[in-house]
Amino acid sequence: MKARTIKTLLVAAITMAAMSVSTTANAQLGGLVNKAKKKAEQVVEKKKEDVKKDAKKAKEEAKMSALETQRPPLPWVMDPNGTYNGVGMEEFVDRMVEMDITEDGLKELRSQLDARFKHNHALDKINSGPDYDVKLWESIQKENERYWQFYDKISSWTLVLINSTKVTEDANGAVSVSTKGSLMTANKYRAKGSAQGITLVSRNGKYVFATLGGQGSFLNAADLEGAKKCAKQMHLFQIFTKDTPQLWDELGEKYSNTQKYMYYNQNVYANAADQAIANNTPENIDYKPMPKAGSMHAKFKAEALAIAKADDPNVLDVIITSNDWDVVMKGIVPERRNIYGYIVTKDELGKKCSERVWTQKYQGNNNYGKLKAGGVGVSSDFYVK
Repeated sequence: MKARTIKTLLVAAITMAAMSVSTTANAQLGGLVNKAKKKAEQVVEKKKEDVKKDAKKAKEEAKMSALETQRPPLPWVMDPNGTYNGVGMEEFVDRMVEMDITEDGLKELRSQLDARFKHNHALDKINSGPDYDVKLWESIQKENERYWQFYDKISSWTLVLINSTKVTEDANGAVSVSTKGSLMTANKYRAKGSAQGITLVSRNGKYVFATLGGQGSFLNAADLEGAKKCAKQMHLFQIFTKDTPQLWDELGEKYSNTQKYMYYNQNVYANAADQAIANNTPENIDYKPMPKAGSMHAKFKAEALAIAKADDPNVLDVIITSNDWDVVMKGIVPERRNIYGYIVTKDELGKKCSERVWTQKYQGNNNYGKLKAGGVGVSSDFYVK
């Protein structure tokens, strides 16, 4: 082969090799550029996200700061150290009728409670996440805890006053009381020595007073005064309970069915009590037959009558209805044994029976002591024919 041809071939080979190196290097360089470009784009996107997050956080902090400065007045009820003229929450609710506070004052308190509780709910919703304000959260929790304590106290007091036995709801969601609710059951408004409990029953479209057993009754002056205080208390409770469940529903709060029924029906109970007070006449009394004497009556009547008269000289008679002893055990040893019956008294409305217990204390060796008064029964007084 000629030298010129060999030279030409070498030059071509070298040129092709150079071109090949250039192409590979360019490809590698292009890959690095793309990679750097993607990295730069990721950095930019992250910066944008960070800016958005910072802006959102700043906006939420500004909103929370604004909400904090705009918080409605703190009602004394929600203040962990709050009292009303030196009176604590529980006593305030118990004495609401007797305390020197107007209905307008109670309405203002309700307005403050609603506003503060609703505002706390909004503030607590914003104050969330890993960077939440601990002190603010604790403050809100303490206030809201007091708020619920207040409404729990109202609910429990309402139960004592009312204790509805049947609440019905129609197809449209309207709730009503169709039977009775207890009023003045073992509470401070009941006159000393009066019946253990008074209820409200609907008869011929109007509410009247009745015994716990459902018999129509008539309240004397002292008990009627107590019933009036109960009715007033229920009307005052209306100020705090009217439409309260709607507020809680709006905020997504949970509350018990007991509270729901008590609060929805507060006006029903209060108006029923007002009606019974207006209809309190002797004609409402249901007279029952005289209780039948049991087999223990003949043996213990004289002894039981002497015990009853010693306690109340106005007692006319006693009827022992027990047919045998009711032995009360303490473990495997008798503690005492009881017999049950009624004392009979008389007032301007007729003869009245009141349940009583007589008891003998166990003294050992199958021996029992002298018969003594063992307390009152659980049923209400009733008039007899």
